[in-house]
Amino acid sequence: MEVAAGRVTQVSVGGHEAFWTAPKIEGAHPEGWNVGGDRLWLGPERDWFWATDDPNDLAGHIVPASIDPGEWRTVRDELGHAEFTAHPVLRHRRNGTTTRVSITRHVYLRYADAERVAYEVQTELTMGDAPDGQELSAWSVLQVPTGGVLEVDLSGPWAFRDYLKPVDPTRFTVGDHRAEIRLTGTTMGKIGVQPDVFGGWMRYTTEALTIERAVEVQPQSRYCDHPLGADPAGQGDALQVFEDDGHYGGYAELEHHSPAIRANGPKTILDVCRTAVTVRHQA
Repeated sequence: MEVAAGRVTQVSVGGHEAFWTAPKIEGAHPEGWNVGGDRLWLGPERDWFWATDDPNDLAGHIVPASIDPGEWRTVRDELGHAEFTAHPVLRHRRNGTTTRVSITRHVYLRYADAERVAYEVQTELTMGDAPDGQELSAWSVLQVPTGGVLEVDLSGPWAFRDYLKPVDPTRFTVGDHRAEIRLTGTTMGKIGVQPDVFGGWMRYTTEALTIERAVEVQPQSRYCDHPLGADPAGQGDALQVFEDDGHYGGYAELEHHSPAIRANGPKTILDVCRTAVTVRHQA
């Protein structure tokens, strides 16, 4: 398990690497943010990332350097536990207002043997000075290789909404309390699932490994991330799934948001995410 600069960069089990990471090509460097692994972004995306209302205009979408790679300080780096802090100042891309944020991020190794690695990430997010009405969420993003099958636990009738080009709904197989899709990465798309639908558990299965993630979902709480053009006053999404068609390097993302904190309300949130990577035994 490799940890650096506020993220889990890689987990390897049984000789297999679980996460997507940018190819290491001599003389070439990936975009500053796109190194891969299990990282933290901050929502809502429309405030910090988008300068346009057109989701097809990727030139209007920029990953702020203050969010990723960010400026992380290592507080603790010991066997089984790493702690990082960061204090970004976020600039709203539409109105230029600024929001000060404090982040403390703990990474705990919970279990490890030759066939399974389990870890937990605890992210405490606190909003400082911010304009009235500003919202903020902890947005966890795990990059994985395409080609695997994603299963999502459901707590309500299956429904999703698109953030980019529409995802064909017939790609999903829906059963009792479970939705399933193979993330092929042949087209670029992103979906969002609201907190009264997402049950808090997902599993991504590749030829060699299974990756399971569990988070706490609070359907009664406010979530603040929405597709461009959606009513921002409505309920946001707790789960998001992204497929890259090669534009950014070719991978999929398993994403979740914490409930929102706000300038004129609760100012701190703790997000806990548990991840386990296990070797598959083929029959």
